[in-house]
Amino acid sequence: MRLVGLAKARIRRPGIILEPTIGTFRPDRPGIRKVLGDLEAEIMELVWARPADEGTTVRDIFELLYQRRRIAYTTVMSTMTRLARKNLLRAEKRDQAYVYHANFTQAEFVSRFVGHILENLLVSFSGATLEGLEALADPRAATRARELLHEIARRRAAEEGE
Repeated sequence: MRLVGLAKARIRRPGIILEPTIGTFRPDRPGIRKVLGDLEAEIMELVWARPADEGTTVRDIFELLYQRRRIAYTTVMSTMTRLARKNLLRAEKRDQAYVYHANFTQAEFVSRFVGHILENLLVSFSGATLEGLEALADPRAATRARELLHEIARRRAAEEGE
């Protein structure tokens, strides 16, 4: 399913972390692979597993991935560049290499993509979305989803009032 309006082009501003660009949702995939490709997800999992303040290079990730499967260095490099364009990573030039840092923790990323999906569902199918929340088996999940929907509604109302 393509998510309408979530993959808009965004203007980059130094020092400002923008929302991740999420353009596709695959409900049949596990975890973050619902919104990222397999290699993108694997790279992000490796980045998140490293100390956040150190950052990581393409070489670091390539060497870890190459132990698991034969992969080209340039494939890892282009995938990490794509993750930076999607605002999941930020790159800093250090000597002859780029050092990448995650813009979000894994929990923050998951919270954001869940929020984007709920917002898209609410905007496109408000009645059905609210009915679906009432049918959730896990009451904590239903409560959290309702809180997210209320926050989305508040934010959208504030944006429309500007």
